[in-house]
Amino acid sequence: MQSQTLTDANKQAYMRGKRVLEINPRHPIIKELRERVVKDPEDGNVKQTAQLIYQTALMESGFMLQDPKDFASRIYSSVKSSLNISPDANVEEEDDVDENEAESETKEAVDTSKDDVDTESSAVKDEL
Repeated sequence: MQSQTLTDANKQAYMRGKRVLEINPRHPIIKELRERVVKDPEDGNVKQTAQLIYQTALMESGFMLQDPKDFASRIYSSVKSSLNISPDANVEEEDDVDENEAESETKEAVDTSKDDVDTESSAVKDEL
């Protein structure tokens, strides 16, 4: 249609696909959200859950999220809630001693895996 003479961009807009969000009112999640909104319209958890459902639907439909970090934080919050972890729980700091032990264990594991590779390659040579 753009190649036609005297075309107007406004006329072409109606031919493009429109974004449609369909909500199934019989879905158990939607039913529960509605009940909770009726009980407490200002419930922050309900708003967060509704936003998470919307963002998930966008991603599932192939659209890009405007703020992926917001989506990730909502996912983490949801996971914390399902695991009964406090939303205010912080990551514990590692001790320097633990870090040194982890490095030595990693070096030992690498040395051991090199030995395993050497014995495996010699075993293969024997079979040939």
